Amino acid sequence: MKKFELLLAALLVAALSPLAHADLADGVHAFKTDVKSAGKATGHAIGHAAHAVGRDAKAAGHAIGHDAKAVGHSVGHGAKRAGHAISDTTRHDYHATKNWVKSKT
Repeated sequence: MKKFELLLAALLVAALSPLAHADLADGVHAFKTDVKSAGKATGHAIGHAAHAVGRDAKAAGHAIGHDAKAVGHSVGHGAKRAGHAISDTTRHDYHATKNWVKSKT
């Protein structure tokens, strides 16, 4: 009787083993799919965040560059106006002096 019970137990284990293996394989496959989906979602989220940071940095850099260019133009135009004012004054004073000297000689 013990041999029969042992044989029956071995047959039951042998018969149910593929079912257990199939259930385990389905669980492993589901876990693998979930991990891959979570990894992809995390990677995409990090990528989108990095692009947003880069886009904002680019916009800030362009704004700084634009402002620096505007300041440079203001300084340049101011220097140009000052140079023209000096030139005009010098020309006026030169002609005034020249005419004064002519009138005295």
